[in-house]
Amino acid sequence: MRTKFLLPETKQAPYLERVNGSSAPIIIEKSPFTLGRNESCDYQVPSTRVSREHATITKDGKHYRIKDLGSTNGTLVNGKKVGEALLNDGDLLTFADAEFCFRTPCTEASRVTVTHVMNGGPAAQESEQLTGEDRAGRDFIQAVRSLHEGLLHRALRTRFQPVVELATGHAIGYEAIRRVESLQGDMPVTERLLQTVDCRLTERVHQLHRLLATEQAAAEASGNLLLLSLQPAEVGADGLPETLAALQAKLARKRLIAQIPHSAVVDIPFFRDFLSRLRELNVGVCYAGFSSGQNQIRAHEQFAPDYLQLASSLVRGVDRSTQRQQQIKALVEAAVAAGSQIIVTGIHSENEAQTCRELGCQIAQGDHYGRPQTMQWGSLV
Repeated sequence: MRTKFLLPETKQAPYLERVNGSSAPIIIEKSPFTLGRNESCDYQVPSTRVSREHATITKDGKHYRIKDLGSTNGTLVNGKKVGEALLNDGDLLTFADAEFCFRTPCTEASRVTVTHVMNGGPAAQESEQLTGEDRAGRDFIQAVRSLHEGLLHRALRTRFQPVVELATGHAIGYEAIRRVESLQGDMPVTERLLQTVDCRLTERVHQLHRLLATEQAAAEASGNLLLLSLQPAEVGADGLPETLAALQAKLARKRLIAQIPHSAVVDIPFFRDFLSRLRELNVGVCYAGFSSGQNQIRAHEQFAPDYLQLASSLVRGVDRSTQRQQQIKALVEAAVAAGSQIIVTGIHSENEAQTCRELGCQIAQGDHYGRPQTMQWGSLV
């Protein structure tokens, strides 16, 4: 059984707003109201990552409730995956890679918005009295709005850490490290709240970071490599290899290296296909944060990367640890056999650098060779 809401001229039914603002509000005029990829759904979401029947929104007394319908990629409310949950005005709903803001049926004048909170209006004092999940939810939405502002103004600062040849200490490339800032300065709260969230907004942040890093690195005279990080949730995403290839084209003679977190490396078809596509498009591959043994490298031989970036914990104090020296030497030998090059990270002293050279390492990063710095006018500053 479905209930249809009668709509006067003012909005008296809940509705959804697309986060990117690219379409008119979606009035939820039935209960239950289904969303999914099928044409039979009350609202058809145009995304291949959304399930055929993904979720429903149902009136529950004076409230509204969302329910995931066993979708493949899940339903998130304010960044948290849910099976079923009550909805509040302003909640951010994510269906795979499609994002919406849920709005309740009330007049615009009576709505307490996050914008009021950010502008220090009456709601700002009200937010100080909130506790627990209510406060966390409001803080999250405020962080989302702040990040939107950062994206609008391209307020992402990229720092570049040198990647050097161990034998000479000369920079052969740079790793781009993202730092988000607001127009007024740093945004540490926003960063903390969004670190564990994978949604369309954070995806756009990563995309903008890679674009800006590429534009700056293309103007830098030195170094032939640019290491750009991927997030675990991005690995295997449709169209990402082509996006990276477009960035590679901006670098001219330099080589783009996609850093894939080692935790996201899996021996399954979709990952192999993703890796093959990167190689077809001449995008290099680096497994980052590697901290396993040589047996794990041998297990990766069929899809070995161009570079294997060791976790800094393996290198720290290597000049004073026989065990670490043996471990790194074994990793170097296994990597050479697999056709990969080791990048040791976290080098803080010449003693550590010398030990790594003696163990057969050829490429390194660390404060000893230069901390991450911004790049302006074609040079590191």
